[in-house]
Amino acid sequence: MKVFASHDEQIALLEKRGMAVPDKAAAKRILSRENYYALIDGYKEPFLERDERNNPYGLEQYRAGTEFGHIYALYRFDRELRMLLLNELLKFEKNIKSKIAYRFSEKFKEKDSFLESSNYSPDSHHHHERDRIISTLYNLIKSHKKRDRVRYPAIREFFDKHRNVPLWVLINFLSLGQIINFYRVIDEDLRARIAQDFAEEFSEEYWPIRLKASELDAILSVAFPYRNKSAHEEVLYRYRLDHPVELREVEAMMEMQKEDLNNGTVFSMVGLLKIVLAKEEYEFFSSELENLIKKLQETISGQAYKAIKKKIGFPEVYPSSEKGS
Repeated sequence: MKVFASHDEQIALLEKRGMAVPDKAAAKRILSRENYYALIDGYKEPFLERDERNNPYGLEQYRAGTEFGHIYALYRFDRELRMLLLNELLKFEKNIKSKIAYRFSEKFKEKDSFLESSNYSPDSHHHHERDRIISTLYNLIKSHKKRDRVRYPAIREFFDKHRNVPLWVLINFLSLGQIINFYRVIDEDLRARIAQDFAEEFSEEYWPIRLKASELDAILSVAFPYRNKSAHEEVLYRYRLDHPVELREVEAMMEMQKEDLNNGTVFSMVGLLKIVLAKEEYEFFSSELENLIKKLQETISGQAYKAIKKKIGFPEVYPSSEKGS
């Protein structure tokens, strides 16, 4: 059973395991703010000695030269990486919400057309999820009738002013998971049109591509867990999808190395964002990411830095020279 340990005892344990803690007062302040478990257990892995099977030794021991500041630097890097990635994923989320609302409303112009089951995919495999989406949208509209403790006052305000609530208003109140399901259950022509909207925007700023609806499904299935990881302050740099999605054709289209996208690493998500963000936004994001990586390398080097980059999925040389960049 784990027992309580004071900050002094925690530092003494780290030193016993081979970590240097040159400024104990600063380390105690950091442990007070950040929590030992979140900091050490979350970020110690690249700094541990390993046996010939590449597993940490039974009794944890840190590599020679490891300092408390190295783990804290990785912790801060991961926090900034989460914030940076989340910002771009929220832009993608806004982008696809806008496209879905526009194309659906363009095709089905009748009032409350999004509540009609006939306006969705006829595939019976989608009917359960279709009905859930319709129910969610109906309940959002219904919520404006409440006079007290309204969850979304903006919906009531819109209805009071216009006497109806269109899809382009309601869609802003759907989660990314609901948006992913909405995109899956609309008809194939609409799905293809929305995927092509992304392809056309990319083609105008880089080089000609085509994007299938199934490929946009795949991008969304990668974005969803990364958005949640980023939003909920979980360890991000070493996260990898349990079941990577098939993106070989997209890799070829983007002129990326084999498995750069299929691996489901942070680098995979970074590569996919290029397809769904405006070029100016993506270039700024890439520049910020490059600066973040350089800053980490200035603090951490050697085996630990190589291990971190490998977990993230970055190639040996990053950023790489890409067509149109």
